[in-house]
Formats: sequence, structure tokens, C-alpha cells
Amino acid sequence: MRISNHTVAVVTGAGGGLGRALCKELADKGANVALVDIAEEALGKTVEHLSNPSGKMTRHIVDVTDREQMQALTDEVIKEHGQANLLINNAGITLQKNFSTHSLEDWDRIVGINFWGVVHGLHFFDKHLKAADEAHVVNLSSMSSFVGLPAQSSYCATKAAVELLSTSLWAEWGAHGIGVTHVHPGAIRTDMILATLDDSDDIEAAKKNYDIAMKMGIDADKAAVKIIRAVERNKKKIRIGKESFIFDYVSRFAPRLEKLLIKKIAQKQFEDQRA
Repeated sequence: MRISNHTVAVVTGAGGGLGRALCKELADKGANVALVDIAEEALGKTVEHLSNPSGKMTRHIVDVTDREQMQALTDEVIKEHGQANLLINNAGITLQKNFSTHSLEDWDRIVGINFWGVVHGLHFFDKHLKAADEAHVVNLSSMSSFVGLPAQSSYCATKAAVELLSTSLWAEWGAHGIGVTHVHPGAIRTDMILATLDDSDDIEAAKKNYDIAMKMGIDADKAAVKIIRAVERNKKKIRIGKESFIFDYVSRFAPRLEKLLIKKIAQKQFEDQRA
């Protein structure tokens, strides 16, 4: 799918680091973008970040977990833009909590955003994507869908669900000419961890993870370029960051190494929590 001034893209989580970078990359290519986020202030900063876009930009304050709001979003986008042919389900959160300390409300929260948010976008834009001359969907999974990480059970579970949902749609919607790409980023320099930092079991450990991501991660702008390029090349799956490639490899070809790696991570986390 070629990104042009005929493209109408819908980007959820547009107020965050990667979402903002995706909107900028699309705007730079002349696309029309519907920017979607629950945080009005963050969405405003994204609009300010876009430098003289040639395409039409619209802002939509929406909770992706809310079905009525997502239905209304679809109507608003079609009213404002006339069509939608690129859907990027980017909104997501992570909770750094052990399974035992995860409340059911925690599960409702993360499943609502990471999984139901994707399903809602796909469900309500389904007919519009199929009506477009060409269309594509991007679903943000994670390297955490390859290997289950300690203190990340809800994040891993929801991102694995997004991966398998995407592969199913890749086959099903491919018959309608709709491309589907699932993306597996490793560490990206964004503030996603900070958004739920105070909910962590171990705030100091969470801060360390954030510092590692800032030091080792890829810039959000570079990640956005890779994602949009994958859309243009109709890629089924892309991995971003060397750690994503490593996790994918060990999960498939080196199960003993995977076991040792995860055991080491879990043991280090246990020791830090007891310290």
C-alpha cells in the first residue's frame, strides 16, 4: 500500500511517543490522519509536533476500551474524511506486577486497552476498510509475545493474543485485499513505562527498566519509519530492535537457552524485590 494524499489513516494512542512518531511520519508523506487518544493534552502536543502537514488532521478524544465511543469514532472519521484505509492499533499499556499482585481490575484495564482496543478498532472499521480501493491494518504486538516475562503476565498475554489475532486476519482479510501487519518492538524510547510506574510492585525496579529502555532502545521516529515502510511493502510481521530478534530466535530454536534466560531474569527480579 502506497502512502499518499489519498490515504486516510486512523492512529490510536496518538498522544504517546510511538503514536506521535507514526502520525508525523504519515503527515510527512502527505496522508490525512485521524489522531485518537484518551488524553486530550497529549493529543494536542502531537498536533503541535506535526510541522505544516499537507493532509487533513483531525483530533478524537476516545477511550478505546469503550464500544460506544469506538463506534462514534468510526462515524466521526468517515464524516470528516470520507473513508478510512489505514488503521494503526497502537494504543497500549504495561503493568510491571507479579501475577499474584495483579487484581482482576488490573486485568480488566490492560485487556481492555491492549486487546479489546484492537478488536474494537478492527470491528468498527471492518466494512470501511473493505470498501476502500486499498487498505491496510497495523496491530502493535511486542517482543513479549515471543517469550513470557516475569512481572509482565498481562502484557505478554494480551500481546500474544494480538499476534495470533493478526495472523488470522492476515489470512482472512487478505482475500479482500487488505494487508495486515503485526509489529513486535523491543525497547523503544517512549514514556510508556512511566504512565503506569506508580502501579508497579517495585517502583525502583520499574525505574531501572525505564532507564535501560532509554539507553538501549530505538528512537520512536526510527521505529515509526520501519512500521510505515512495512505497510508500504505489505509485510506480515516485523521485529524492531535487536532484542526482539533475539527473543524470537530463542523461543523458536533454542528452548534451553530460553529457559536459562527467563530463569535468570526471574531470579534477578526476585532478589531485587527482597533486597
